[in-house]
Amino acid sequence: MTRLTKILFGFLIALFVLNGVFIYRDIQMAIKENKVAAELASKNAARLLIKIEQKLNLLQERLEIGKLSAIGREKAIEDRLKNLPNKIKTDRFILEQKLKLINARINNETIGALGSGVAIKYKGKFYILSAGHLATVILKGEQDDLSLWEYNRKICDLEIVKHKYNTHEETDATMGEDLILLRPKDRDIIPRYYVDIDSTEPITGSEVYIVGNPMGIEDVVSMGRVIQYKNNFMYITDNIYFGNSGGGVYTIEGKLVGIVSHMHPMQPDKGVPPYMIYGIVRMNTIREFMREVD
Repeated sequence: MTRLTKILFGFLIALFVLNGVFIYRDIQMAIKENKVAAELASKNAARLLIKIEQKLNLLQERLEIGKLSAIGREKAIEDRLKNLPNKIKTDRFILEQKLKLINARINNETIGALGSGVAIKYKGKFYILSAGHLATVILKGEQDDLSLWEYNRKICDLEIVKHKYNTHEETDATMGEDLILLRPKDRDIIPRYYVDIDSTEPITGSEVYIVGNPMGIEDVVSMGRVIQYKNNFMYITDNIYFGNSGGGVYTIEGKLVGIVSHMHPMQPDKGVPPYMIYGIVRMNTIREFMREVD
């Protein structure tokens, strides 16, 4: 082998070794880069897992809170339902006491009769609304002596502001009118409590309050039910008696819808005892009656 050949052969061997070194370095670099990438991927995956776990924990916490809230709402509803009967009783008791305060006792001293009335406010003035048949003598400026009483004590004399009564035996009672509007002769006397006339008549079947003074027993509250309307009157079932005339009939919310007028027997046959229903001057008739009052 010549010297030149040896030199070339040595050069090729050196080149091969150098190339191997570079390849080895590249392999090492690739391994290192892959390792770094793997570590980075591992760290990112760990962070992602942490975030997912945090979201899951938050979701679980919200679900627990929502569950507790739902349980709280259910308990609140249950408590309300349990307390509802007591609340209804309390509300009714308060309303009945108010209706008693609105009720008035009216005496007709001329004929020795007594009845009931309702304290109302109309166009800024206070009145007592009652049944027209409580006053019988209104001729040439004269009138029955009417007075307002409370707990068997006379409060004041009353004067008639407006009167309509034309229900007679020979006339169909449902076509008649039976209202009177009164006010104290002493203008300094005003009621402490009053009621508003409702704007809607109760439907048949509705429960109503009746307040009056049967046989002079003051402030008796009872419950009735509307059964029909006919002309100027609403008819109800109840146990109304003498002294209730002129008393108020109210919705279960406490709005005035009628004035007690008369009893009406229902008797299909002479051999059958009569069944009593009660004629109440209806709300629409009351509103028409009040329209002309200044």
